[in-house]
Amino acid sequence: MPLEIGRIIVLIILMLLLLLFLTGGMAQLYVDSNTVSRDQLGRLIPSANDIWQAWETYQGDLMEVQIPNTLWATLTGLAIATAIGLGLASIMDMFPPLRWILYPLLVLTQTIPTFAIAVILILLFGFGYGPKIVVVTLFCFFPIMVSTLDGLRSTDPLHMRLLQAMGANKLQTWWKVRLPTAMPSFFSGLRLAATYSVVGSVIGEYVGSGEGLGKFLQRSYRSFNTDQVFLVVIVIAVLTVLLVLLVTLVEMLALRWLLVGRQSNSLWQKIRGVQMKLSNL
Repeated sequence: MPLEIGRIIVLIILMLLLLLFLTGGMAQLYVDSNTVSRDQLGRLIPSANDIWQAWETYQGDLMEVQIPNTLWATLTGLAIATAIGLGLASIMDMFPPLRWILYPLLVLTQTIPTFAIAVILILLFGFGYGPKIVVVTLFCFFPIMVSTLDGLRSTDPLHMRLLQAMGANKLQTWWKVRLPTAMPSFFSGLRLAATYSVVGSVIGEYVGSGEGLGKFLQRSYRSFNTDQVFLVVIVIAVLTVLLVLLVTLVEMLALRWLLVGRQSNSLWQKIRGVQMKLSNL
């Protein structure tokens, strides 16, 4: 497990370095094409020292007020989205007619710009955590639902027939086989949702919340403090990476526990025994 986490960290560092290289290359292209001068570029893109000074100046405000507000809304919205995504996927898997009705409607919700939804929520419910959490939930539930549903539908038909032959009902089959089989797909969707969650929270704050990284970003942008803008972008990226790493760690622990449980489960031992007999025929 530590080796896997180390590989993920190295991959993320390489991606950040690539992004930095591409950003520098684009800036050089702008200068070479005479789109902007070097002096103008220097005012648009702050130096690393300027960003560090902005961090030292606003560290207390960010650590004590802005980041906690954003994290609370992010984690709450992600938890609600996880419950909704898992619940909808399970319902649509167990009742196929509902899948034919609900799935197109849920896809339709993803075509509406989230920024517009955030504005509508602010108008309906006012400022505060509520609209921001709803925005995060709308950002995150869909990838969780789609991935989990695909995982549930990819269950080995042989396992299903064996359980039915043993007298298992639909709910027992879902709990014993379909849901454990879908866990890798579920965590894939959860990792994807985690990358969206912080951005969703920031959008909700940018539109109307009183505090948070989104509101801090808005104030920095309106006052033309590019060093603060870049600082907020870096903080958002770091929070997103940490959240994805946390989900990855939970996934490793959960799947390892699930594997150990299967190895000691008499039902799975029977299924493996039948599979071995069939493979020897």
